[in-house]
Amino acid sequence: MKNHRILVVDDDKTNLQIVRDVLENSYDLQMAISGETALRFVAKRRPDLILMDLMMPGMDGKETMRRIRTEAANRDIPFIFLTASQNPEEEAACLSMGASDFITKPIVPSVLERRISRILELEDFHRDLQAKVEEKTRQYQELALESIFAIVNIIEAKDEITEGHSVRVAGYSIALARAMGYDEQRVDEVYQTGLLHDVGKIGIPDLILKKEGKLTSEEYGEIKEHTSIGGHILAAIETMGYLADGAKYHHEKFDGTGYPNGLKGKEIPEIGRIIAVADVFDALVSKRHYKEAMDVETAKQEILRGSGTQFDPEIVQVFLRLLDDGTIGRIRDQSIRRRMDAEASE
Repeated sequence: MKNHRILVVDDDKTNLQIVRDVLENSYDLQMAISGETALRFVAKRRPDLILMDLMMPGMDGKETMRRIRTEAANRDIPFIFLTASQNPEEEAACLSMGASDFITKPIVPSVLERRISRILELEDFHRDLQAKVEEKTRQYQELALESIFAIVNIIEAKDEITEGHSVRVAGYSIALARAMGYDEQRVDEVYQTGLLHDVGKIGIPDLILKKEGKLTSEEYGEIKEHTSIGGHILAAIETMGYLADGAKYHHEKFDGTGYPNGLKGKEIPEIGRIIAVADVFDALVSKRHYKEAMDVETAKQEILRGSGTQFDPEIVQVFLRLLDDGTIGRIRDQSIRRRMDAEASE
């Protein structure tokens, strides 16, 4: 079975025939007589390897390789150059461009076969290794997310009235991140950070967390410590350093009057500025021991009122757009439905 596709590019039809005779029983071959033709072939069907004549009229082999590799999907295609040149400097130049090998003419069939076989075996090994790494990474990410949700459950078990808060904050935060142009890796990081932003509440006494009515100044001071506690807890996860920023800085204010460090404006890590908006909105529209839930329109006005003082005004504008187009409402409704379904199944 011919598992590998090879594109052979040479302006000499005799050379093309020699290569065909040597390789056609083992590989799926495409033949091109110019660099321009090779570009069209690659655009239609990506080869596993390109065997390229170095010296061709018009577009030579090096220029053809350069143009093919301008496409991200083609940057890993191995190239073997064929040439009658015995110039070691030419060979060094091709290898420095990223060519996998350099074969001199006239073609020796056994050399050609062995060089191609060796390179394709190495490519197969790399692909297999990459697949295994990606699978292990996926398993690690799933385990990490399961661990994060376990921690969230511990946090929310301390105070049932805030159940679902961390999930909603994470949902609002990733909606903001996507609208702000984050790539999917950073979106995942924002999601994980949003889930764990209140982890420091593990260190706050239940009598304070669940107190009905207004907190004393001393009690409020203890509540404020959850940011430092959370930052300290999550800083221990060195491979996920972004988590600590969300926990530690989501109560910093844009005008510098927040806590724990009184950071101002863009001094506050962006993840902290994102979670700050999501966290306060969810707190406003949710029931707490010390207050009833606020309606969404009133909460919207409160967020707008805090723009430039409590919140980053640019992030507020993005959040308001998401609120107006229904994105925030859908996330909130999904969270409420999941909670109701969970209660019904108990």
